[in-house]
Amino acid sequence: MRRRLANRRGASLRRIATRSRASRRVGAAALSLRGAIRALVALSLILAAGTTGLVLAGTRGETTAAPGLRAGALPQRLDGAPAPRIRLPDARGRTFDSRTLAGRPHLVTFLYTSCPDVCPLIGEEIAEALRRLGPRRERVAAVAVSVDPRGDTPAAARRWLELHRLPAQMHYLVGSREQLLPVWRDWYQLPAGQRRLDPETHAAGVWLVDARGHLRGRWPAGAPLDPAALAHDLRALS
Repeated sequence: MRRRLANRRGASLRRIATRSRASRRVGAAALSLRGAIRALVALSLILAAGTTGLVLAGTRGETTAAPGLRAGALPQRLDGAPAPRIRLPDARGRTFDSRTLAGRPHLVTFLYTSCPDVCPLIGEEIAEALRRLGPRRERVAAVAVSVDPRGDTPAAARRWLELHRLPAQMHYLVGSREQLLPVWRDWYQLPAGQRRLDPETHAAGVWLVDARGHLRGRWPAGAPLDPAALAHDLRALS
């Protein structure tokens, strides 16, 4: 009897060890996949470039760091310029107005809830950056603007926020195409005169806005968004 129990325990331990090794391999593969996804998106954006917004979405290696920050520097005409106003329905209720963020540094990005790759990564990276701020996260904010007016219903956006464990500091803004169009243009998602935006090829970078409401830096699409570096920048802009 003791021998049979020992044999069973040994077999169980071997199965656990096998699963552990498999989990480590899956984890390493996931990290590799994350890098591959961002690289492919960066390549597609570079190939599609031709407007100011898409050029700004180039790879991290093509930019220098903004002064005092770890995000990429903006072109001279944008650095320190007032951030375009955003006034849209918030998926959590009421109307959001970026003017209410006066005195609070914040980030602005463009996402869609059915995105299978980069958008979920950006959401998780922002969530981790906000967690790293601890109690200081009450003094900052994050804004995601939908690029898919048909698919990003308030309910879908709320589920997305919950799935990625994003706190109240994260505002997911939705609306009709007519409501979203001026914001897309102001933030270089669309060239002048264009009325349609393909969610799958939009510029999914992250803009940084300081406490005075001025543009200060940008994490471009396709580059890894380091939560520690993003948390550093939000502190620096306080």
